[in-house]
Amino acid sequence: MENLHIKDILIKFEGEDLSKYGLFPLFAWYLVDYVHIPKRLKTLTVKRKRNNKNPIKRRKPQFTEAQLGIGLLCIILLGIKRLRKINRLLKTEVKIANLIGLKRFFDQSTAHRFLNEFQLWHLRQLEKIGDELARDFGEAFRQDIVVLDIDSTTHSVESRKREKAVVGYNKKNPGKPCYQWSVGFIRGEAIANKLYKGNTTCKEHLKDTLNLVTKKIPQPVSIVRLDGGYLSADLLDFIARKNLSVVMGARYDWVMAQKPKVDPDKWKAYDEKTMIYDLGMARVTSTVEREYRIIIVIKEQEPFKGDRRKKVKKVRYAIVENLPLRLDAFALYQFYCGRQTIENFFKEAKNPFNAGKMPSEKFRACEAYLQFVVIAYNLFEWFKKNFSPRSGDTIKWRPFES
Repeated sequence: MENLHIKDILIKFEGEDLSKYGLFPLFAWYLVDYVHIPKRLKTLTVKRKRNNKNPIKRRKPQFTEAQLGIGLLCIILLGIKRLRKINRLLKTEVKIANLIGLKRFFDQSTAHRFLNEFQLWHLRQLEKIGDELARDFGEAFRQDIVVLDIDSTTHSVESRKREKAVVGYNKKNPGKPCYQWSVGFIRGEAIANKLYKGNTTCKEHLKDTLNLVTKKIPQPVSIVRLDGGYLSADLLDFIARKNLSVVMGARYDWVMAQKPKVDPDKWKAYDEKTMIYDLGMARVTSTVEREYRIIIVIKEQEPFKGDRRKKVKKVRYAIVENLPLRLDAFALYQFYCGRQTIENFFKEAKNPFNAGKMPSEKFRACEAYLQFVVIAYNLFEWFKKNFSPRSGDTIKWRPFES
């Protein structure tokens, strides 16, 4: 057994040595001695130029690619909102830097230069590192029945000079340039992700993510779960051609426009706030003749904190499926609700880990940053599963910032 990098961890707050990242040493041990992140990141060649004929003599850098990589992972995990805040927030955190193999944390300009030097082959190297970690410590690669959750989110950008940032589907900030970020999930682990221009369609997201996951996972994808934003006639035709088993959301008005027969006495109460009706086999849209199994859901939604409306809102939607095994309406509803993990991922990635703050004008640099976010997310999830005591059924996402 290898000698541990950190043998004993003593958390002590005293005078000028006070740090708001007091519990981070435990995670530093996990990164260095358990997961061996520094060793894995040595395969990155970001700062090595390919010029064999006329090699460029460079000054020896203060930080290697592995050190910059683990430094970025820790900056994300520590909840630093923007890279430009590194200097102010981490300048005095020398002890934390020592725990991950750095003499000190690098400054913001070094972090930006490192990300801006990423090219496509460097992204492939970083993606390979993430895949190796998932194989060694995750559960997604060990599934007999692979249930793949796919979803995407919009990243609004703060400048029109961002590469490939164009006006597209942007519900919260219409008319502003944006990116689309698609992620594929298996067993609560982010397995594949890709950044797109703002006007890229959901159908293209689905195809690319499905192909990426298929290449990585040894078992075939059994079931794909999607939200209602993916539903279209083209997508349903694509599903039929690929013989995919799909569970996906659908707009209530689209389904009801087909005038299905609904018996008011056959509504069933799932709980106090949720009613479910099993339509059986029916058409989803007027442009698709093929029928799918459909259930209708009516759910009472309490107003969110800070919302001006005080009335309970009724949310109506449908769930469409073509599974080989027929589930009863309640079981199908529960199975579809299991995809909420990916919804939580986007909330957590954008807020505690600040994935929404694009650090560069270069598209590849933004892709690299999001890949670091995905690796950090998976590492933290595996850490919670293996080392954190559970209280109840779930553990809230808590970055190390106090």
